Amino acid sequence: MSKRMGGFLAFGLVLALTGASRAQDQECRAIVGKTIKAAGGEEQLAKQRAQTWSEKGTYYGEGAAQPYTGKYAIQWPDKFRMEIEGVFTLVLNGDQGWFSAGGNTQEMNKEQVAQQQEMQHAGWVASLLPLKDPAYQLSPLGESKVGDRAVVGVKVTHKGHSDVNLHFDKDTGLLRKSQYRAKDAMTGKDREMVVVYDDFKDFGGLKMPTKIDIKRDAEKFVEAEITEVKPAGKLEAGVFAKP
Repeated sequence: MSKRMGGFLAFGLVLALTGASRAQDQECRAIVGKTIKAAGGEEQLAKQRAQTWSEKGTYYGEGAAQPYTGKYAIQWPDKFRMEIEGVFTLVLNGDQGWFSAGGNTQEMNKEQVAQQQEMQHAGWVASLLPLKDPAYQLSPLGESKVGDRAVVGVKVTHKGHSDVNLHFDKDTGLLRKSQYRAKDAMTGKDREMVVVYDDFKDFGGLKMPTKIDIKRDAEKFVEAEITEVKPAGKLEAGVFAKP
């Protein structure tokens, strides 16, 4: 085979691979588009860019089941406040973070902030808000099941972050599961986190899950029930101040 012929064949292969990649990207974006529509549409999603919510649940991270009640606030993509009543408060505000318990507040170190930012990014992806941005690359994961529901998967890749796998209900289009890896803030150990969403209800025109089951390394981590959600448009800066 001549060098010229070999060059043409290589060029043809590149075009074929590029075309296949583009087709897969379009397929995935169609799946995401269906999900956005099922959840209430782009306009409603945009209203949820900031919100507060309350939940009650059970925490299994220390082995024994521990009931809790929590209040939360979020301003996507980089602000978060979690207050577990009578236990602790955690705040992420851009590149700063704090942890407060027993009347003492500690500033997160650089590594702890990075770990919290990675978990924040996984939630940002699962919110669906950023997925039309071409900086987020989408690729198909095929079909599987979450419980008895058939789902179709999409892998979300973004430079500087771990991949996030999203699995959407084939019938309703709603997000049923997200999966990602994150480091444990206490031990620094890399963990696999699997979040399953269920019992969707309407909050101000947006369908959102009210039951969330989280497993860490295939073991029970958190079971939560969301009791109230309030879209806020934009929250006051003081919400994410040092606790």
